[in-house]
Amino acid sequence: MSPVSMAPEDVRARLQRASDLADLRPEHRLDAKLDMSPSGVMRRLRIASELRDLCNALNRAGRGQAGDL
Repeated sequence: MSPVSMAPEDVRARLQRASDLADLRPEHRLDAKLDMSPSGVMRRLRIASELRDLCNALNRAGRGQAGDL
């Protein structure tokens, strides 16, 4: 991978290119951040559920170890 130039004019050009590609109108800002399709929502719900299950399992395991002290 080639090094990226950090010269001010090159940084400015990259920022301008990103700005030209971006659609930052208020009604579209979240579209770029959140996939609101049914599969995107389902994926986030599944991740949240798995994280909850993990937290509960860690909590149970921690309570078991605390009794061993």
